[in-house]
Amino acid sequence: MSLTNLTEEEKYILLQLSYLDIPDNLRPSEKKPVTIDRIIEELSKKNLDEGAQKKFDAVKAYMNSDEHKFSPLKEVKLVGYQNNNPNGGNNSDGRSHSGFVGYAFTDGNGNGTALYRGSEDLTNPSHIATDWVSNLDAGIGVEIRQQREANAFYQRYLAGLDGEHFVFGHSKGGNLAAYVLVNNLDERLSSFIVNGAPLYWWNLTKEQQEALKGDRNTFIVHEGDFVSSLGYAQYVDKTVYINSQDEGLMYPHGLDSVNFTSTGDFEKYFDGQSNTRTYANAGAATIFYLVSNLPKVQIYKVSAYIREATMQILEAAVRGIRKTVEFVRDQVTKLIANVKELSQRIKAEVTKFFNDLAIKAAILFVKVVAKLGGYFPVEPYLKVNIDRLYYYAQRLEAIKRRVSVLNDRIDSLYWEVDLLDIRHVLSADILTSFSYRLNQNINYLNTAARLLDSNESKLVGKARIIR
Repeated sequence: MSLTNLTEEEKYILLQLSYLDIPDNLRPSEKKPVTIDRIIEELSKKNLDEGAQKKFDAVKAYMNSDEHKFSPLKEVKLVGYQNNNPNGGNNSDGRSHSGFVGYAFTDGNGNGTALYRGSEDLTNPSHIATDWVSNLDAGIGVEIRQQREANAFYQRYLAGLDGEHFVFGHSKGGNLAAYVLVNNLDERLSSFIVNGAPLYWWNLTKEQQEALKGDRNTFIVHEGDFVSSLGYAQYVDKTVYINSQDEGLMYPHGLDSVNFTSTGDFEKYFDGQSNTRTYANAGAATIFYLVSNLPKVQIYKVSAYIREATMQILEAAVRGIRKTVEFVRDQVTKLIANVKELSQRIKAEVTKFFNDLAIKAAILFVKVVAKLGGYFPVEPYLKVNIDRLYYYAQRLEAIKRRVSVLNDRIDSLYWEVDLLDIRHVLSADILTSFSYRLNQNINYLNTAARLLDSNESKLVGKARIIR
């Protein structure tokens, strides 16, 4: 009964494990399953990146603790693994680079669970090209390849088992787990989802909606989590308080942001969701619902603008670049305002969404500055060629004009390609139409040159008076 009586902490340990790549020499199968202790032994020999190392340390500390030597996790075994990341190596199925990663565990009583990995580090371009590109698509009801692969993975490794079936997922992995649940309601299947990216509610049948709201689905959110609010998810079972208020905007989303009691239960939580989340969640849901009624080309364009701007704001906030946060917010609201097909209601909802996001980012910016000692270092001496600043600004202006012409040509392609090629056109469109960096650099160069020129003239004038 090991998989049927896991504590909340043990489920979190499995979710931490879902972000670790299984070494090639441990390829599991039903005839050659692998224990978690064996996985730890092999991964101890590997050089892991910082994010993976942190998750590995959490899994290792739990499994090697005397306190947990009788944990049910000691008996479960990995019988299936699929890694479709572009760098998935020999673990990939050889056909897909979608970014999907799945794990299948079974116990000695015929029970089984599938784990689905969530979105990975957005600073890695290969993950942006797989995970993050499809997050908004899934949010507005466009079926994505990872969802289909998650369902096929479940069917391959768990559907034939005699016991209870489970699917676990965090973040985007939670979206995959929910997708598998609602598409296999005839199975003995339950889900455990933490900070999951919600399914698009209005595409679900009444039966599927009831399954998400019922006992078969456990939906956990952390206090202040951002991702689980990007859609309609009015079926939260527990809201868990985070263990620190001094971290970044995305900290509540992580698996290590909450604490557990000695018995493996959440240390501090309340049932259901907060009033703040209820309001915020409804606002995000309104945007996705309204946008989904647009023509498919406009759905892709608007969702791409929102996704790209959200990622830029979060990245800028983490780096403490406050002006960039405000600039991106202003630029994306202008872009949305210029889309003629959008109603005033959509434009108002998007503007409010990004104003709220910018406020959260500003709070994070203050924390970043505080961690740096309250100030940024200043160069004691600067030598600047003002003429060259004006020259570079003019060069960028010329580039911007060429990009504008190119963008007009790309827009015309939307009506000439089929659905399979839209993503390629969209990728090119984003690079050209969302060009706030060019404007930002041009304004910076011109302003810097003008101020330096003016101040230099004043200083020279004062120096002549002194002489």
